[in-house]
Amino acid sequence: MKAGLLWPEWLEHIWAKSPAPGQPKGESLAQHTLGALSRLMDMLRLRPGLGASRGFPGLPRCMFWACFLHDWGKSARGFQASLRGGPRWGHRHEIVSLVFLDWIAAGLSEDEKRWVAAAIASHHRDRGEIQLLYPVVEDPEDDPLRIPVSELDAETLLGLHRWLVGCLPSWVEYLDATGLEVDVSGVPGARAAVESVGRAGLGRARWWLGEYRRLARDLERRVADRLVVAAMALRGHMTTCDYTASAHTGQLPAPLLGRGDIHRMLGLTREGMYAHQEESLGTEGSAILVAPTGSGKTEAALLWAHAQAVWGADGAGHRSAPVRPRLFYMLPYQASMNAMYDRLQSSFPDQVGLEHSRSALALYRALLDQDEPPRAAARMARWERNLAQLHYYPVRVLSPYQMIKAPFRLKGYEALLTDFLDASCVLDEIHAYEPARLALILATVRYLAEHYGTRFFVMSATLPGLVVTRVKEALDDCETLRATPELFARFRRHRLHLEEGDLLENGLPGVEQAAREGHSVLACCNTVKRAQAAYESLRDRLAGLAPVVLLHGRFNGRDRLDKERVVRRCAGARSGERRPVVLVATQVVEVSLDIDLDLLYTDPAPLEALIQRFGRINRRCTRGFAPVHVFVLPDDGQHVYDAGLVRAALRVLKDKDGEVIDEEAISEWLDQVYVGDIAASWEKEYAASHEQFVRGPLAALRPFESDDTLEEQFYQAFDGVEVLPAGLEPEFRRLMDEDPLRATELLVPMSFGQFARLQSRGKVVDRRDRPKGWPRVVGAEYSSEHGLRVTS
Repeated sequence: MKAGLLWPEWLEHIWAKSPAPGQPKGESLAQHTLGALSRLMDMLRLRPGLGASRGFPGLPRCMFWACFLHDWGKSARGFQASLRGGPRWGHRHEIVSLVFLDWIAAGLSEDEKRWVAAAIASHHRDRGEIQLLYPVVEDPEDDPLRIPVSELDAETLLGLHRWLVGCLPSWVEYLDATGLEVDVSGVPGARAAVESVGRAGLGRARWWLGEYRRLARDLERRVADRLVVAAMALRGHMTTCDYTASAHTGQLPAPLLGRGDIHRMLGLTREGMYAHQEESLGTEGSAILVAPTGSGKTEAALLWAHAQAVWGADGAGHRSAPVRPRLFYMLPYQASMNAMYDRLQSSFPDQVGLEHSRSALALYRALLDQDEPPRAAARMARWERNLAQLHYYPVRVLSPYQMIKAPFRLKGYEALLTDFLDASCVLDEIHAYEPARLALILATVRYLAEHYGTRFFVMSATLPGLVVTRVKEALDDCETLRATPELFARFRRHRLHLEEGDLLENGLPGVEQAAREGHSVLACCNTVKRAQAAYESLRDRLAGLAPVVLLHGRFNGRDRLDKERVVRRCAGARSGERRPVVLVATQVVEVSLDIDLDLLYTDPAPLEALIQRFGRINRRCTRGFAPVHVFVLPDDGQHVYDAGLVRAALRVLKDKDGEVIDEEAISEWLDQVYVGDIAASWEKEYAASHEQFVRGPLAALRPFESDDTLEEQFYQAFDGVEVLPAGLEPEFRRLMDEDPLRATELLVPMSFGQFARLQSRGKVVDRRDRPKGWPRVVGAEYSSEHGLRVTS
């Protein structure tokens, strides 16, 4: 075995896992335990002051003992037989593991014993599930724990005791865990230890299970405080260590942020940095950044994150890893998340994970682009997705809705919260959220900042004053960074043209003329139906003259990606193959693509949305003042936007018609929109959502108890649904046999509201004759050219 590590060879026949396919032996209990302890020490090195900072200095020692003992109940005869192909055991091994806590109890305080018991008992199942499986009974003969405890035979117990007393000190040294003061001097002798299990094992397991329940009840009576956070960390570390050990992830990568030459990593020079980037690098603590689109906000965010990673020292005085162990980069849309993943991978190779519902598919596509064979690409994509879900990577790209899973107590929420301990988070495109959802995001931001030491960098090109006020409220009046007036002036790149009439009736000839003159044009519509109509007209007008691409949210993953590639090649801000193109799109274009077109024709929309559409035009500031044409009709919001916000935007822009847009004045323009009834309505919606969330999910947030009743509520509110057009079902069925990841490319996303409308019209196919887990099939026309057609 490893040098300096004493190994319990006499226990190699005690397995923790069944054999992998084609293997004669399962993974031994000792091997799995070493893996879990190794991952625990990786995590503790990331947060060297964890116990003391959370009001419980013994917390790391409790975690170590819990990791060491957590699977010892698997040594029961019935469990070992089940791993070798025998019948299902039917008991919970973690509750049987509690029997062994008495062996090490002399080296722990009373509180530490309870916490070790809680960590062991909870590392797989919630408290409620354990309560149902092992209720309190009057007669020991009726106790469901009696049989599994009786299956701990004397020979195995002697072997386990020998492992504990004879090997553990060498493990502590090997794992560099001496600072945890793990002590085996009080362990009873072999004979006494074995006899105690035979004589009183059932009663002692019951006692420790009761101690776990008492700890959980004590925590229920506390408002979120340091001990509640410590208990979250207890279970979060346990589950993460157990799962990463089972997955054989290997050592967790140490974060690169906080070390090395950050300028080189980001491809910057000190002389070429903007002032707001320099300020970001010099800012410690949470901050807000307002800067023009295309002015290096991503680099500013990473410079800020680098500045948060201050080096510390562990309990033994060794120089430790940065105390900002994680960077979360949060964006609202999958396409922008995929693009940011690619961007961050170039600066921090092998450090970045991607988390959204289609991340495996995005990773698969990226690997295929690198000429990986399809089968290997699928295997690698699933592995990378799993690593991200196991909290393996120090940098992760995700949406704020992943963060909100914790207050909704979706399964694994303690591990998610643990990863936010002392983390840095970038909230990009904060303008994209309506007030009710923004309230949930900022309530969670405040909770994490107050109780988990999380720091946030909130940024956007467009932030009205009422949003800035709410962000500062969540982040305790944090610092606001702004690009300089000179930089805003340099990024004046658009001239506004307010146009009478409707884009479909009055604007398409202008799009056609611009394309004929060799320009790249964005025609932006508010609804899929209008975009489809505009596309058909322009496709016919420009046949053979310029490519016309339709892009909206009702394409499946395969077709949307193909279209995005065409657009990026023709009009990507950094493309070397630029040529004229006409892009007809909905609001999906606002934050999803790093593209640079020549001029814009757009439906009216709220001012924030219009500014984002403007940001796709003349992005590189190379064409003087590019024209952006905003039509005034229809101004009713088209069931997409609030009509009041659309009309207020048009009212503000009316005075600017024909003028060059002053990027620095945009926040003032927004403040002119959010006044009177509009501001009152926004504040009312925000406040109601915020109060309900704070008094409900956040107030009830405690460890050991996920809530299935909130899971469906969460996914309906934030995730939407994916459907399979009936015409693609034969191809889907074939691909499910040949390449399941490619099969998922055929699914089309839509909101639950849109799906409900299809269902009410009888367009959803009955799933009872489909295999279990089959996607929802809809009887709506689909084509790669037009996407899904859903009549209103």
